Amino acid sequence: MSPETIFLADQRVDYQLKRSHRRTIGFSVSEKGLAVTAPHFVSKREVEAALCRKSDWILKKLAKWAERPAAPELAFVDGETLPWLGAERELRVRRDGVRTRVVATGGGLEVRVDPELSGDLLKSTIRNGLVRFYKREGLRLMTPMTQRHARSLDRDVRKVIVREQKSRWGSCAADGTIRLNWRLMGFPQEVIDYVCAHEAAHLVHANHSRAFWETVEKVCPDWRIQRDYLKTNSYVHVYF
Repeated sequence: MSPETIFLADQRVDYQLKRSHRRTIGFSVSEKGLAVTAPHFVSKREVEAALCRKSDWILKKLAKWAERPAAPELAFVDGETLPWLGAERELRVRRDGVRTRVVATGGGLEVRVDPELSGDLLKSTIRNGLVRFYKREGLRLMTPMTQRHARSLDRDVRKVIVREQKSRWGSCAADGTIRLNWRLMGFPQEVIDYVCAHEAAHLVHANHSRAFWETVEKVCPDWRIQRDYLKTNSYVHVYF
C-alpha cells in the first residue's frame, strides 16, 4: 500500500489510508507513522479536511514518537540483552547442541544451537528458537491470567492463542478465542495482566465504549497505569 501525503502547518506528513466499514474517520500514530481509517463512502477531500482539523494532535503525536530512541537492532550474539518480564536478560549462546533449545537460567536466556551453524542461518536459528520460547512461556503465563479474568466476568474463553502480531497486543474473536502477542512477555507481569483483562472484557463488550472500560476496571483497577506504560514502552519490545 503506497503512502498518501499531505502538508499540515507547512510540514509534510505521509500516512497510510485504509478503507473500512466504520462510520467515522479514525486516526492513530505509532512507530510506523500516521494511519487513517475511513469509511468507503468518504472522499479523499473529506479525509484531507479531517486531517487538517486534527493537525495539532497529529503533529504533536508524530513529534513525540520522533523523540523516542530507536529500538535496538539485535545481532543475536552472546552477551546481548533481551526484554523478559519487565527486566533485561542476558542472551547466552551455547554452540554445543544438536537441537535448538532455550532455557531461562539465573539472569539470562540460554540458547543451545548446533556448533556447525554460522552467519545468517545461525542468527535466524537463534531468533526462531527465542520466538518459540516466548510463545510457549507466554501461553503458560497468559492462559490462566485470561481465564481468571473471564471467570470474574462470568464468561468463558474458548481458547487462548499466543502468536506473532505486528500491530496489536491482543484481540478477542466473536467465538471467544483470545489471541495475544508473544512480545508481551517482555513487559512486567502487571502490564501483561492488564492486556489479558482488556481482552477478557471484550467477551462482554465488543467495543471500546464507556461500559467496556468500566468492565476492565472491575478486574484490573489500575488499568490506566498499565495502559500508559504499554503505550510509552511499546517501541522497546517490537524489535525481534
